[in-house]
Amino acid sequence: MKVLIADDHALLRDGLKPFVSKICDAVTIFESCDYPTTHETLANENPDLVLLDLRMPGMDGTDGVLRLRRAFPDVSIVIVTGWVTRSDVIEAMRLGVVGYLPKSLNGTAMLHALRLILCGVPYYPAEVLVADTAPAISPESAQPNERSPLASLTRREYEILTQLVGGASNKEIAKVLGLTEITIKSHLRNVFRKIGATNRTQAVALALREGVKAASNVPPLTKTDGAALYAV
Repeated sequence: MKVLIADDHALLRDGLKPFVSKICDAVTIFESCDYPTTHETLANENPDLVLLDLRMPGMDGTDGVLRLRRAFPDVSIVIVTGWVTRSDVIEAMRLGVVGYLPKSLNGTAMLHALRLILCGVPYYPAEVLVADTAPAISPESAQPNERSPLASLTRREYEILTQLVGGASNKEIAKVLGLTEITIKSHLRNVFRKIGATNRTQAVALALREGVKAASNVPPLTKTDGAALYAV
């Protein structure tokens, strides 16, 4: 797979590369820092996926996305930006962008989102698409509100789900929460049943859409964690 990271901040490009390299077995990463070099790289290298900053030189926000979509209609574009507005997200969806990722996402959540996008599951920030703009998760209780599909989860099940979003394996979740792996598996089966998911990928997709953030105490991903993300 070929991936182009298009952002004018070298620090962000360097920060994304370790996670982008883990989205599949073989990834070739290209870089660009403005609209002209992005256009040139798309024309010469034909990448499969573009992680695109809306505010880099020459982009002009979603106008630049429109120009790229017209020139390269088959490329998959994911917006990665620190400027998240409802109007930009809606316009990006209208233009056929397959994902809109805030730069505030941590690395493991970013990796989850990219893998879901590659599986054909678009990702857009739930908090800017909800009509009443109310967050799906109450900051006071750190639990879903009653309208959320996650509302039936117990506090422990929700806590485990936040670990799942962060990319932790069953063994790592058990260690962090002081439980056995068998107990974690039992809780996960209950989580899947309650929210209507058949596997970890679906559970994480739903959680991300509901605005669930990764637990702050999730261990960092290791080289062997890729397979663990999708196995109960």
